[in-house]
Amino acid sequence: MTAYDAEIEAVLGGGTEAPSGETVTAAELSEWLNLSTARIHALAREGVMPRTDGRFDLQLTIRAYVEHLRAGQRGRQFTDPDLNAEKLRLARANAEKIELANAKTRAALVPVAEVESAWASVLRDVRAAMLAIPARVQQRLGHLTAHDVQMIDREVRDALEEASHDD
Repeated sequence: MTAYDAEIEAVLGGGTEAPSGETVTAAELSEWLNLSTARIHALAREGVMPRTDGRFDLQLTIRAYVEHLRAGQRGRQFTDPDLNAEKLRLARANAEKIELANAKTRAALVPVAEVESAWASVLRDVRAAMLAIPARVQQRLGHLTAHDVQMIDREVRDALEEASHDD
């Protein structure tokens, strides 16, 4: 028996076979245990707290409730580690799901299709501007031959082709 258990036994009157003593109502017992009367009645229905004619033996009921709490605590101490790991994994997954939903709500995340569409449009505009370079150069520099303009056009197209294969 631990010091804590001994202290509880002293409060309850010690001994395992305590005689019946003062009886109380559910409302009075709820004050003693700092529980709602609904919880007192629920525990009585569950068989945790002995009740006779709607009244509770104070000492026996407190002892029974303490044993109920101890049993619950022992059950929590010996839980399955795999179950705990699974609960932790589930909690993390739910937290990540909520974070993603919040980010989407804040417009911090954009759907992939929208991003792809926007980039495709930008890249089409860049390609068109690059392919227009040879004609613009020919207009500004009238002394260039058709061969010179073809060479510039070939270089621009080669650069675009090379850029399209970069990762």
